Amino acid sequence: MEKIIEEVPLVLSARQFWGAVKIYTEKPHVINRRICGTVDMWVGYTNDAIFRETLVGRLKDLLESDTKVGVNGDAMSSGKEPGPKEPEINKNSCDLSHQHQYPISLVTKGGHCPFINTENFDSQCTDDESVDDKIKKVLYSEGFRELNHENIESSSVHGEENEHHKLREIKSSTHPSHERKWEVPWQYLLEAKVAVISLIRRIIPKQLDKFIPTYEVVIMESRRGSVMYLNQSSLTTPSLGPRIHYSFTKTNTGVALSWFTKEGETENNPSLAWVQQKVLPKVMKWAAEVKEDSEVEDKGSLRLVRVQEYNQLYQKLKAKYGKQLVKMWPEKTDPLKYVYEDIAIATYLILLWQQEREEKDLVNYQSFVDLGCGNGLLVYILCGEGHTGLGIDIKKRGIWDQFSPQVHLKEDVVEPSDKNLFPEYDWLIGNHSDELTPWLPVIAAKSSYNTRFFVIPCCPHDFACKYRRRDAGKSQYSDYLEYVKEVGSVCGFEVWRDKLRIPSTKRVCLIGQNRTYSKEDAQKTIEDIDVFVREREKANSIVSEQQEGNNITVEDGHVEKIQTSDKDKGEYLEKKQCISGLWSSNFKARNSVQQVRNCTQLKKGLREELVSTIANMLMEKKHIIQVEIENDVLVEWDRGGSMTMADIARGLETQQLQALKKECGGLQTLLKNHRHMFSLQNGQVYLQSPVPVWRASVPSERIKTKCCWFHQHHRRGCPLPSHLCVFAHGDDELREAITP
Repeated sequence: MEKIIEEVPLVLSARQFWGAVKIYTEKPHVINRRICGTVDMWVGYTNDAIFRETLVGRLKDLLESDTKVGVNGDAMSSGKEPGPKEPEINKNSCDLSHQHQYPISLVTKGGHCPFINTENFDSQCTDDESVDDKIKKVLYSEGFRELNHENIESSSVHGEENEHHKLREIKSSTHPSHERKWEVPWQYLLEAKVAVISLIRRIIPKQLDKFIPTYEVVIMESRRGSVMYLNQSSLTTPSLGPRIHYSFTKTNTGVALSWFTKEGETENNPSLAWVQQKVLPKVMKWAAEVKEDSEVEDKGSLRLVRVQEYNQLYQKLKAKYGKQLVKMWPEKTDPLKYVYEDIAIATYLILLWQQEREEKDLVNYQSFVDLGCGNGLLVYILCGEGHTGLGIDIKKRGIWDQFSPQVHLKEDVVEPSDKNLFPEYDWLIGNHSDELTPWLPVIAAKSSYNTRFFVIPCCPHDFACKYRRRDAGKSQYSDYLEYVKEVGSVCGFEVWRDKLRIPSTKRVCLIGQNRTYSKEDAQKTIEDIDVFVREREKANSIVSEQQEGNNITVEDGHVEKIQTSDKDKGEYLEKKQCISGLWSSNFKARNSVQQVRNCTQLKKGLREELVSTIANMLMEKKHIIQVEIENDVLVEWDRGGSMTMADIARGLETQQLQALKKECGGLQTLLKNHRHMFSLQNGQVYLQSPVPVWRASVPSERIKTKCCWFHQHHRRGCPLPSHLCVFAHGDDELREAITP
């Protein structure tokens, strides 16, 4: 029985509804942190009306049977067999098809996906049938058939789908994994070209030692405006997702959440509460963000590698390198961020390169150069997994001395010139490489016809200056990504784009693996690159000089300020370029010593003013909480309300925002630097709840070394007695900090 649980009012269109469904269907891991990702196994459709109760009932009986799913999707009995073990990776071959209890084997391997012949199948499933075969058997009997665009009479939509694939960075026919990529044709749903689309997919857990993969069937009814999520569930295994079957339906006034309940079941169900409290608000938020006149943003990640192999390899590398590197970390930066971020990037590259070896029948592992390698972690991990590489950075890091001699790291300045080509290496890597980012495709193209590149753009730089946004309708980051992609195209690469899963806001990578020109046309392409770089530099130089009101020239190798006409600028740039020997006349590498811009360098008065302003905004609202003083002793205290980062920014004055904008991290960094005062949770900013000294994880030498902000400035004072507060309640309690 289908029962409506809640209907959220919102005036929305079909595009907005299906846009939100697309985001949730493709990115369930955003809400459910237990999930690594999904693998689409099969897509079917029917133009006939379906009987929801009958279809759901049959699928529920199958999905709720006590059956587990192996890593490769095979059915398993639910006896006392253990869950899938983490695979052992052969370092020499890096072959992920290991011999263990549940071998990895995508059913789509080989460019096709096997499916049951609808003309010939038994009425009963055999014991050795996979779970997805059993599900397909039910769907076929209910009138579904495998989705084939050519069988659907909608040539115009098919054309839009082809264009959609062009807009994607890579098409299924050229996908490096050599596997068929099942994709839901969302445009068909939007325009009601088919009545119902069914999707069978496998949910891949992050922690393979705690959870096992499960199946989910998604049924989307275009004309009804409804989507059903039917989950494989068993009470004998840990829950990877909700143990209920539920649906979202677009109504005339909003979106309704329903669930398929059995006789006698009550709404007091934790899985139902989770969907209602976590999933439904996200779906509504995404629906409101979808614009009527634009395509739904592609929020997917890990598009170019196999998700389940990524998860297994990441967990393996995390166990192999993670704790070891965190323990030995000598830098002042946060090891948890940098270590696990580079492990994730290394995982992605290893799989990407493995797929390249499969596609091109390569035997040797790829070699690489990491330009702007920083702490060298990525070089260390890739070399540890069998690849030969070199890392170059303008400044040596302390951790370099702790790596083995086999990890080649070099302190040097990389300037774009013929002296810095790397024809002996297969790949160039730019991981947040700043001013070298747009040069990565250029250096790769000029190094050799076989040199490829992988870059993660971060701070926007052009060839010789800060990047100036070209499209005001986009964010600077989006606009910059398009520019770097354009540079790659000019350099003759088919540029692919993907999104990594790393703890960074800048996590889109651009990949230049295949050339768009023949080897015989290499010289012509290099000439086109030089023209493109020269024109970009001339345009940027003219704009810069117009803004600054200064013109310069070169005399005997020295730069002097003079007045010149616009037509003389081209001669000046070429002259300076010839003298410098660089491909760019104005390129300047960053200094080895970087200015600290983490909000700690703000003037003390301004920093205190900002902190006070934010705290006062939070205290305008009233929120009573209970603060623990001693065991089972609680006192009431008005902590104040909460605000989003955006609301706080709107409440600050223009000059305050400008001062923060000059600092790396801005407002968020300022708040994190004052974590004894502020707490950031789920996008909301709160005042901290003071913690008594017996519960605080603070070294004894730091107790009472700073004054208590709450005691001095909060309208209700500090809720803790003086002797229980970590901070001093007055100058007489202040102690001098003891430095080790």
